[in-house]
Amino acid sequence: MDLSILAFGSGWGNALARGLFVTLALAAASVVLGTGLGLAGALVATSRFRIAAVIVGGYEVVMRSVPELLVIFAVYYGFSFAIQALLQVIGIEGFVAINAFWSGVLAIGMVHGAYCSEVFRGAFQAVPAGPLEAARALGLRPFPAFLAVKLPLALRFALPGLINLVVVTLKATPLVAAVGLQDLLRVAGDAGKNTKQYLTFYLVALVIYLVLAALIWVVESRVERRASRFLGA
Repeated sequence: MDLSILAFGSGWGNALARGLFVTLALAAASVVLGTGLGLAGALVATSRFRIAAVIVGGYEVVMRSVPELLVIFAVYYGFSFAIQALLQVIGIEGFVAINAFWSGVLAIGMVHGAYCSEVFRGAFQAVPAGPLEAARALGLRPFPAFLAVKLPLALRFALPGLINLVVVTLKATPLVAAVGLQDLLRVAGDAGKNTKQYLTFYLVALVIYLVLAALIWVVESRVERRASRFLGA
């Protein structure tokens, strides 16, 4: 096995580093977007607005039922066709290219949000009634009580599920290569194609993903330990 092909400068090291950066940026942006969507979806689903709750429930069912790759295609090509149709109305013709990175963020974030919503919903239901009753007894209005009491407790219950979804979303990022994004796995494949050393580059990608997953689990264990100590668990 010739490891010189992995060198920076003369080998594929620079390309692999750029691919890793794209993968991390895509995963981070998707997690942030999806967590926000999930929290909003859980709040709507547990609210008194039944019609909105049904709409959110339908969205979650769709996002959890279809393959992530299909969602990516729908966002990437769907937005392109929609913008073209709008431009044709005002007399502008031509193909409109959509940014592959942000299309991937939106698509993966939407799927991530559908799963996060279920995690948050379960966490909200797990919050005991005692602290909320104490907040009301102290005169806190519903929204301040939610921010100061219910949300922090719910985040503690949701933490394991949210961390698990981060790993799942990280593993889904290579799907965006289907619309041209040069992520880590796509670069590894291109490098293997050019050097005929597929095993070498795919093993490197495997090790990188395992290291990233291990780092995520380490962070989870430390954060969970601190949260448990803070709550006296």
